[in-house]
Amino acid sequence: MKSDKGESNKAFELIRLLKSFSIPEVLDIEEHYDEQFKALKKLYECVRNCSVYLSLIVLNALSSYMLNCTGEMYWKEFADYFCFFFKKRNSEILRGDDLIIVFKTFLTNSMCNKRFLTVKLRRIDKARELIGKLSKNLDRYIKDQEFLLLDLIKYVGGRRDSKTLVFAVKMFNYGVRICTRERIVLPFTISIPLDNRILKISYLLGVRRDVINFWNRVSKEIGIPPLHVDSLLWIAYRYARESEKSEHMKFDKLIQFLSRLMKNVRNIY
Repeated sequence: MKSDKGESNKAFELIRLLKSFSIPEVLDIEEHYDEQFKALKKLYECVRNCSVYLSLIVLNALSSYMLNCTGEMYWKEFADYFCFFFKKRNSEILRGDDLIIVFKTFLTNSMCNKRFLTVKLRRIDKARELIGKLSKNLDRYIKDQEFLLLDLIKYVGGRRDSKTLVFAVKMFNYGVRICTRERIVLPFTISIPLDNRILKISYLLGVRRDVINFWNRVSKEIGIPPLHVDSLLWIAYRYARESEKSEHMKFDKLIQFLSRLMKNVRNIY
């Protein structure tokens, strides 16, 4: 491996690249290049009820770990399933326990989410009270998305930086932007979710300890909230891995940086 100085230079170069993005540009990239955002956009066309739609997103995000497909494939499966479901039911509105039952049926039959099914179903049961509260206080959760994180901790359990909890807030934000058509930016106080892609990028940068604190510091330095930094890196990593380009010049520079980073490690081993 390279020296600590070399590893610091990698992080410095990444920070320089990330500093070039404005928040509106990051939101554009999320909306045009994240397949999960596209899946949620398709789903809203089928549901057309903000409360039901956002409740389903939260339930799915809480179950979105240890998948046996990519995240992109899983969220497409989720959107396709519920589009078919609501078209068959003529967009009938589901509430309370009915929503939980229907979601658990999806989860039980998912092709992409077969691992730890019993644990995930128990987690959905824990979220039952939160889902009921969400439908009655939707405006509060939309305006204060950190409040959603606090209630996720309260009802589901976990730390403030728990990967699935902060990811649920990120996906909720996607859904809010789709169903309200308002570009609401996430707060700086919610940490990046440490999934496999972010952990791999961190490792390639030479970051071994205090990974969440590292990304929190990066976020403050570049002026982009951690969950939006997550989007840039998560999507760019997929493009780099698949040797693809976007139609966005700045984003392509980030993709190229990650491609070089990944290639250098392969050459070392």
